[in-house]
Amino acid sequence: YEWDDIVKGKSRLMPTHWAVDFVIQKRDGMPTYNFAVVVDDHMMQISHVLRGDDHIANTPKQLAIYDAFGWEPPIFGHMTLIINGATGKKLSKRDETVLQFIEQYRELGYLPDAMFNFITLLGWSPVGEDEIFTKKEFIKQFDPKRLSKSPARFDQKKLEWVNNQYIKAKQKTNPNELMSLSLANLIEDGKIHSDPDPKTIEWARQLISLYTDQMSYTAQISKLADIFFDKATDLTDDERKELADDNAKPVIEAFAKKIRALDTFDAYSIGGIVNEVKQETKVKGRKLYMPIRIAATLRMHGPQLAETIELMGRDQVLKNVDLVTGQL
Repeated sequence: YEWDDIVKGKSRLMPTHWAVDFVIQKRDGMPTYNFAVVVDDHMMQISHVLRGDDHIANTPKQLAIYDAFGWEPPIFGHMTLIINGATGKKLSKRDETVLQFIEQYRELGYLPDAMFNFITLLGWSPVGEDEIFTKKEFIKQFDPKRLSKSPARFDQKKLEWVNNQYIKAKQKTNPNELMSLSLANLIEDGKIHSDPDPKTIEWARQLISLYTDQMSYTAQISKLADIFFDKATDLTDDERKELADDNAKPVIEAFAKKIRALDTFDAYSIGGIVNEVKQETKVKGRKLYMPIRIAATLRMHGPQLAETIELMGRDQVLKNVDLVTGQL
């Protein structure tokens, strides 16, 4: 049998590979795969069959069954198999380096549209450089001629990047849905009480918004926001090195004094007093912001400084400042 494969072009298998009296019904009366799939596809009026190229050997048998019934066969397309981008080996159920079930991705906070986007690009490429598309855009531009003849790479980092694009868009279009997913992760990780009060929910909303741009999937929120949950008790060597500068102590002391006297403890006001410290101490740039960040959060790195300090809370910030100044 020959067929015009929409991926591989003209295809045929020599009779020696398939021309035997193959079984179509088992002893228990159950039909075999090759027989059942032909009947099922015909009854469902399937027009195109796109599947992995490990099914090529089944195609002549199925075409023979279509002929025997006098049915019009569908158009076949055999796509290259998906390989693990890290190992170069074919994906399989035994490959424990890649999550196997869609439920696992859902639990981690991968968004359905992001998964659809990523999977659609496995074995098919659009025209141009864009990689983020809606379902309608995919349908409009789909061209079977652009189905790849080379193995598709399942790249975990690429999936995380795609999902991050959708998370950032979701924050703008439906922040409540993103909030719900991330809050569930925080509760599951024991970072927030299972029945949070309105004040805690609002605090969590601001926290999630603070880290949206960094999240590849919502379950990352607990790790990303560890400065709010895992309290450090000592400075690292790198932090001590940053604070060894002569300007560090005056900057921290001026910042602490203004934080204590601040009437409205919000990001806008905090940003204002950081600017006041800059004017008073004549210190700017890294030598200004790094001592304040370390003193206030006990970390050298993090999201927007003023917003982080607001969420940290005045009492905790002052405790952190006292801890740091006690070690200078």
